[in-house]
Amino acid sequence: MKTGLLPVLNLLISIVAIVLCFIPMVLFWLKRLAPDKSYFFVAFFWLVNGVTYTPEIFRWKWYRSVSNDITLMYNLVDTPLILLIFYFAYKKKIFRHLLIGFLLFEIGMIAWKGYNFDSNTPIIGLGSLISLILNIWGISVFFQKMKHTSFENVMAFVNAGFIFYYGLFTVIYIFNYINFSMVTLPYVTFINYLSITMANSLISYGFWRYASPPWKEVNLY
Repeated sequence: MKTGLLPVLNLLISIVAIVLCFIPMVLFWLKRLAPDKSYFFVAFFWLVNGVTYTPEIFRWKWYRSVSNDITLMYNLVDTPLILLIFYFAYKKKIFRHLLIGFLLFEIGMIAWKGYNFDSNTPIIGLGSLISLILNIWGISVFFQKMKHTSFENVMAFVNAGFIFYYGLFTVIYIFNYINFSMVTLPYVTFINYLSITMANSLISYGFWRYASPPWKEVNLY
């Protein structure tokens, strides 16, 4: 890919990615899914992404001075939101224990290394690994069944979307947190927005095609 074309592609795909970040929440309200907390936290996860990335792609001046603080804060809430999705979707105590344990891990890292990227790097690394493993587990549970409820179909698309997102984040983590380079930054940016686009496309389709209010279907989990 020619480097002269890459900035244009990054701008285009970033706009598409950010627009798609708001679609799950739009569908959440249009389809009246409010009583279902798992749907809410899926939509809220991407809403946070959309709000976080909007000032970055439009290069608002005020964002430059606070971009690091926003990134640090976002990385702290990323994995807890995933764990909340799994807790409310599968109703298993292990996810609540994982959430408490991970929050304690975050507190411990910040107390040890401070509120900075030194503490943030292992937090987002471990958190992304946990999130990837949980979503692989979730979709494996789905394929173990022959028949599925609408809720299970939605969660399969949610799991698949997050697998794309956290799977590609492995590349981002290596070149953006461990071995940062300005040379690879445009490529990392493209992969980041591509992962967001793919994930939200799958999740939005799942919401649109299968999601229904809780009173229309009994949650079998």
